Amino acid sequence: MNVPDTPEPSILFEPERPHQARHVDDHPVTEDARDADQDEIQREIAPVLPAVAGRHVIRWERNMKQTQTIPETFLGVGYTRDRAGLPLEAVRVPVPQPAADQVLIRVAASSLNPLEYKLADLNFMGRTPPVVLGLDLAGVVVAVGNGVNGVAVGDAVAAMADLNGDGGWVATGGSGGEGGYAVARQFLTVPKPPSLSFRDAAALPMCFLSAFVGLYRAVQSGDTIYIPGGGGGVGHLAVQMAARALGAGLVISSGSTPQSLALAQQSGAHHVFNYKRDDIAAEIAKLTSGRGVDLVFDATYSEHGFVETAKTVRRGGSWIVLGVGPGKTTRLAETHSPVGAILAERGAKQVNVNLLRYFSEPATLDSEAHAFLQRGMALAMEWATQELVVPHVSQTIDSTVEAINAGLQSLKAGRGVPGKVAVIVDRDLAAGK
Repeated sequence: MNVPDTPEPSILFEPERPHQARHVDDHPVTEDARDADQDEIQREIAPVLPAVAGRHVIRWERNMKQTQTIPETFLGVGYTRDRAGLPLEAVRVPVPQPAADQVLIRVAASSLNPLEYKLADLNFMGRTPPVVLGLDLAGVVVAVGNGVNGVAVGDAVAAMADLNGDGGWVATGGSGGEGGYAVARQFLTVPKPPSLSFRDAAALPMCFLSAFVGLYRAVQSGDTIYIPGGGGGVGHLAVQMAARALGAGLVISSGSTPQSLALAQQSGAHHVFNYKRDDIAAEIAKLTSGRGVDLVFDATYSEHGFVETAKTVRRGGSWIVLGVGPGKTTRLAETHSPVGAILAERGAKQVNVNLLRYFSEPATLDSEAHAFLQRGMALAMEWATQELVVPHVSQTIDSTVEAINAGLQSLKAGRGVPGKVAVIVDRDLAAGK
């Protein structure tokens, strides 16, 4: 559904001049998830979102007193040519104006995700460059579109930008820069708890939601679960989610470096194996008396790994894979994968979960999907403050072209640090100044 022409937004200040409203396509999400009653999800959301009744949002009027200025443009970091890949470049872009049900955020912090270098490499969402990246967002709301009622101007928030939209990385990060701005939809924007830093809040959205859509409706109390890559960005959050928030009985994980093995164990995995040294399928067979695990959640994007993890699923179990799935990870050509046959032999089902589908297949982003993702964003904040699911930030960098490119190159080469790399977009804002 295309958003209609946007009414004047409610903002705290008058921009230097009105910007052209950015119209966003509503887009989509997971498959084979268990049915959930939408009203029940909405009831669950209510306790974890603060009440906003009685808040007064100032309506933008041309002659109102100006208290702050939104710049017309900012110097972002992104790709400027189709399928140009890394390195990303500095590019000056207009500050977007929020459409209906969107908020404009002055970005304090963000984080690195593999999706960002993949978008630069392949542009598989069909964007017309330039495209600014940095889709995880934490910052302060500076403008809201018509119909926004969950957050208000001046609120500190965490959010995820549309994955076929624009992010908030800037080329002049740290102190004294002009700042970065990005829009996010209301259902993907939640208040940031005061006890959670902007840096840590920004490390959560994309990776947390990736784990959430895979596990939240799938894990049953007491389940035995295998989560390979438990030291990765998605993996360490998934291990915590399964072990500490969703009631799994036995959580098994794997990695290859001392640091990743330690993070998986620190995140709550009961057994952690080295996939370069151990026969993990045999080890899991020992732990489960030959039965196998109830559920695998594989977010590794490794074709060889897919085959090995599929061998650990019990008869009638579930193999849940993040992304496009076996045989398709290059996105350039489909190759044969034995995973389907392995699962069929066990009577196990394959479930694909993919956040990108929310933004490429409009029919899947219905009201239930909105509520489900909003529930996920709210729980990301709640569970972090309860220390159930906490992002492990191994490295913090300033938002500069050089630092972002170096971090993304490391991710692409498989040399990424355990957990997450945070990006400080506005050091003063992130510090609460």
